[in-house]
Amino acid sequence: AGGRTQVVGVLGCMAERLKEDLLKEETLVNFIVGPDAYRDLPNLIRSAGGGMQAMNVRLSFEETYSDIDPQRPSGIEGVSAWLSIMRGCNNMCSFCVVPFTRGRERSRGLEGIVEEVRRLEDQGVREVTLLGQNVNSYWDKNW
Repeated sequence: AGGRTQVVGVLGCMAERLKEDLLKEETLVNFIVGPDAYRDLPNLIRSAGGGMQAMNVRLSFEETYSDIDPQRPSGIEGVSAWLSIMRGCNNMCSFCVVPFTRGRERSRGLEGIVEEVRRLEDQGVREVTLLGQNVNSYWDKNW
């Protein structure tokens, strides 16, 4: 439509886990993006649009996306918001893929979290739910 090439991507931790199967068996899938490679999306989409299969599933020991301000739909007023404070997990439960697909625990810096909560408060949010695989393990090495 309009001269654009349609590409299909699968993103997230299960995409990382099933990467080879998805690219080999799912003929509609053009690119795979793991949970630590979202910043590489423009390059992967460009490669896939050029007819190549593309993949970035590298785990990062540092990525927290702390400098990315989540976009919330405009016009939706709410008193609640969800705020990601950490990524990954160190628990290695026998039934869980998170440590292998999202990597070890990495916490966002406290200052950035407080800043984001203040912005949410300015937008009328009164309840913030902190998100992470295991928020009880949150740790900011600078505090």
